[in-house]
Parts: sequence; C-alpha cells; structure tokens
Amino acid sequence: MSYSQGPTDIPLVEQTFGQLLDDTAARWPDTEAYVFKKTGSRVTFKDIQDKASRLAAGLKAIGTERGDVVAWLVGHRPEWIYLYFAVAKLGAIALPLLAPRVGRSEETMTYCLRKAGVKVLIMGDVTGVDATDDTVPFLCSLFPEVKTAEPGKLQIERLPKLTSIIVLGDIETGIGAYTMDEVQTMGSDEKIIAEVTALQDQLSCHDTFWLRFTSGSTGEPKCVEHSTYSFYNYLRLATKRFRMAAQGTALCPYLTSPYIVILPMLVPGHAVVFPASTVPSPVEIMETIQEERCLSISMLYVKDFHDMLHDPRLAEYDLSSVRGVTIGGNVTSKSLIDRAADVLPNVRVVVGYGMTETLGVAGIPADMTGEGKGATVGKLSPHVEVQLVDKDGRVVPLCQDGEIWVRGYSLFKRYRGDEEKTSKAMTADGWFKTGDVGTLDEDGVLRLYGRVSDMIIRNNYNVYPAAIESPLSKHPKVQDVRVVSVPDPASVEEICACIILKEGQTADAEEMKKFCVEIRMVPIELPGYFIFMDEFPVTTTLQKVDRKKLRLIAMEKLALQEP
Repeated sequence: MSYSQGPTDIPLVEQTFGQLLDDTAARWPDTEAYVFKKTGSRVTFKDIQDKASRLAAGLKAIGTERGDVVAWLVGHRPEWIYLYFAVAKLGAIALPLLAPRVGRSEETMTYCLRKAGVKVLIMGDVTGVDATDDTVPFLCSLFPEVKTAEPGKLQIERLPKLTSIIVLGDIETGIGAYTMDEVQTMGSDEKIIAEVTALQDQLSCHDTFWLRFTSGSTGEPKCVEHSTYSFYNYLRLATKRFRMAAQGTALCPYLTSPYIVILPMLVPGHAVVFPASTVPSPVEIMETIQEERCLSISMLYVKDFHDMLHDPRLAEYDLSSVRGVTIGGNVTSKSLIDRAADVLPNVRVVVGYGMTETLGVAGIPADMTGEGKGATVGKLSPHVEVQLVDKDGRVVPLCQDGEIWVRGYSLFKRYRGDEEKTSKAMTADGWFKTGDVGTLDEDGVLRLYGRVSDMIIRNNYNVYPAAIESPLSKHPKVQDVRVVSVPDPASVEEICACIILKEGQTADAEEMKKFCVEIRMVPIELPGYFIFMDEFPVTTTLQKVDRKKLRLIAMEKLALQEP
C-alpha cells in the first residue's frame, strides 16, 4: 500500500534557539555567520549574541512577555537576525512579515496583525528595495493613532492587542513609537538582563515560536504555528542528509524563515549571504554569487532559478564557485533541470517538496527526475511518514493516484485562531491532508501531480482566486470575473483573470492592470493576463462556473499549452 516512512536512525533532539545561539557563540565567537550586502555588515556569532541579548532585555522592558507575538516588516538587514533570536530568548512568538505578501495593503496588514494577535510591531526599510525609506509615512498611513499616542501605550480599536511599535532609524517628535536604539538602550538594565538569562532554562522547544500566513483551500489566509522543535530538527537532519560543507558561503535570496537563520549554527563556517533587495533580480543574485564566491544557493524558488538560467546576461558572470543549488516552492520541470545541466554542469541541484504546514517532506537530486506525468520529489525526509489516500481516506495501492497525507515531528501545531480549519486539515491520529495529489512507488519515491483544489501556486506563493476576484469585481465596468491558472514556464502557474463586462462597456488589459495598482492589490496577486468573455462555462448542474473548462478556454485564447 502507499505508505512510507523516512529513516529514523538519527534521533530527534530538544533545544531552544536561544540555547543554540549561546552554545554556538561560546564555541565559535568570531566565526562569520551572516553577510548583508545592503548594509555591508559581516556578522559573527558573538555579534548576534550580544545584540540579541540586549534587544531581548529591551523588548522585555517595554512589556513583552513569554507567549506574546512580535511581528516585524524589515528588509535584508542584521536587525532581522537580532530580532529573531531576541524573541526566542524571551519565549515570545515571531511573526516575520513578507513584503511580497503584505505589499502596501492596509487591509492585508491589519488582517495579519489581528489574526496573529500581535503585541509588538517592528518596521524599517519596509520596501526592502527603495533607496528612500518611507517607513514613518507608511506607518502613519496604516495607523493614524500613532500620531497622538505615547510609545508603548498605543490603542487601536481594530487591533486591540497591539501596544508598541518600534521603528528602525529616526522618527519625528510626537510619534508614538520607540526607535530601535531606544529599545536597545533599555536593554542595558542589568536587572532585566538577569531576568532574561534566568528565563532560558524555563523555556520549552515545544512551545509555539514561529508564525507564517499561508493560503488554504478555503482561500482565506491561515496563520500557521510551528515550534522550535520542528524547525531545529528538520534543518539539523537536512544538513546531515545533504552533507553541507563547513566552509564557504551560501547565497540565500530571501530572509523569510528559520531554515536560513539557523543554518550557520548547524554548519559553523558556512556563512549565509543575503542580497540587498528582499526580491532580488537575477542580475543581483548573480552579482552576489560572483562577489562572495558562494559555494551554494539555498532556498531558491523555481521561478528565480528559471529566470537566472534564461537571463541574457548569464554568461557575463562567473558562477564557477557554485557547487550546489536547492530549489523548491513549486513543481520543477524536467526542461528546467536540463537547462541547468547545460549551463551549470558542475552544480548539483536538489529539488525539495514541502509546504508551510509540513516543512520538508521529501527531496531528491535533480538528475533523478524523470519524464512523464508528475514531478519526482524523491524519498522521504527522516522521521516523516506519508500515505496516499482516496477521496474516502483509504490508503491506495502503490503507484496509484491519491491525496498526499503527512505525519511526523515536522508538522505545524495548529492554525492560529482557526480550530475548525485545524480539525478539518488534521485527522484524529495526526495525519495532515496536504491537498496535493501524487503517487508512491515500490522504492518509496514520491511523485507530485498537482492540487486537489483549484488554488493557484504562483512561483512560491499560494494564491486563491477569490482573493483576486473580489477586488476586481469592484471595477465599475465589470459584471463578473473568474480567476484561473494558466501554464507559465517561469512561475509554473500564472494568474489569468477572465472578465465579463457590463453591457455597452469596453476595456482592455492595461486598464485593468492600472485599476489593480490603484486599489493597491498585493503584488503577488496581480494577474499576468486579462481576457474578456461574453459568458462562462458552467457545470452540469448549471449552478456553478466550471473552472476546468474556463481554464482550457483561457489557454486557447492565449495560445498556451501544458508543458
């Protein structure tokens, strides 16, 4: 039957991230751990320990306690790392906000802060790209209440738990927010430092530590909770599995998750390099590799890999230092792997499969991927169980299509504030229903075919049609709109908005794109295509739009074919 479990020969261990930092700094204090191209900073383990400890004390001084949620929207700067470990040392909960997902949308930001129950928000270098930092104006537009509040005494009716905001850099007199320097200064209090130190032995690696918003089959963003235990053990086992060298540097295009943050501590001597931009271009990625002589590229999304390999300036850069690339975030095509073999013949590409709720489920060297239906995603990660089931939840025979269910230490704890959704996603005996369809063969190799639902996976982001249809339907000329995915060689799936206009109205794609920008639609949800139709196909019941047929019609109109 379609059931398998990864190897269990290496035991799982218990350790908090605060303990991990202190142990690593004691053994390798002067070893370079992180390089930030934006600020020119080269940070050692001792630097992180000193700054994170003071910041933890400062956060405690303004009222942050164990279990409180601390969110931040910060670019690729050392403060991101300091915040991460400071929050860990307090036993608080980290919510790093992603600029591509949040964008400049007040609605999205408010939803995330309210859903997670954020108490402290840190903002700085919010665009992650622009030379001019407009953090304070952006902050005041989001929360006008900050103009009249005292620092630490913020009162916002729609965000009742948010009491403190911290800003990187200077702020105007009268703004009810702390600066990061002020909080660091508060962290010099010896009594508070002693309290934070004493707290370390009381913390548990099984407590919720990390939150991230994702999209599920209902289309509403869900707040995923993970513990230190799941992240630490996953990356610890992954570094052993892929035999990462204790030397050189790894380019990480995105500073988004605990994977990247603790990598240097699991392989001391293997520093992590972050590009200046939070959404780096292929040229910036290649420039960074060339300048830092990066040995590997970690957590590269499929679209970024595609764009880099097809960039016309690829030959202008020396990428000969690279020996390994880990990619994920979407299905990886055989044609992309073939292109990598031609352009980077000495590079070992590893394809990973997982999701926010499960972390890494499986991985495989790219040269083992094959042609045909589905994408090979490899053998299971250590200690992870997988079974494939039919629509009734019964395990299917080997090599038969089924929904992929996952169980193990790496699973999320729950959807925060959504017990009903948690119970629907999890079975009583601990299986998580991924919503992905695949097969498992007799060698324990997993192949992925696609989604059970009609959710769109654009690049590395989950996008649900309803999130785009609702704002587009407010255009004065639009009568009805449906969003479907269409094939795209770079993003695997591109967003196509199918629109029925009101009688007598005319419009084109450029008008719709302009409207999306004007309403501040989140960038990752901006449709790549707009097509106009007289009617939508419906299902046999005549009660619902047939999205599968609609997708085929859209592909025909756009002259697109399945890869």
